[in-house]
Amino acid sequence: MNLKSLIFSLALVGTMFFMNDTALADTEHGGHQKNGAVPKATLEAIGPHMSQFLNYEPFDPPLKNHLWMKTDTDKMIFFHFAKPVSEKENKLLFTGDAVKGRFCAEDQPAGGKTGYVHFHSGAVAEGHKHGHGGEKGQAGYWLRHIALGDFEMMNIQFRPGVAHNFKATSAPSCK
Repeated sequence: MNLKSLIFSLALVGTMFFMNDTALADTEHGGHQKNGAVPKATLEAIGPHMSQFLNYEPFDPPLKNHLWMKTDTDKMIFFHFAKPVSEKENKLLFTGDAVKGRFCAEDQPAGGKTGYVHFHSGAVAEGHKHGHGGEKGQAGYWLRHIALGDFEMMNIQFRPGVAHNFKATSAPSCK
């Protein structure tokens, strides 16, 4: 997959991620029908426009198979690929969003019920080589992965939709 098609794919997924049924059905305000095709030129124009915003890197060391976009002070969206984003013939596996917090049960959005089951620390902590989890109270992000197909990864079977089973990291209480 070359950079142009990667950006196009990201834009398409990002567009689907933010659209809702109301926006798709709103033909009075310049929208299109749910079952209508989006013109190719429109989709291609989204790619270069959106790619300029996929430049945020919240982790040290960086996650080479992810692209990040900061959407608010404490929030971001991401795209998670099968391989580092610089490699050819890559595949987009997940899209998702993240909320800044601490590695504390009290900071996990809705206790994980809404899909924020994976914590990634901002900087690698001792004993947490890849940044999953961390030390009690460590700063980072709670991530919600949304699978974009049926596939197996890390000995886990994923189906399209919120991946409640994505490397759940149980956080300690920080009370």
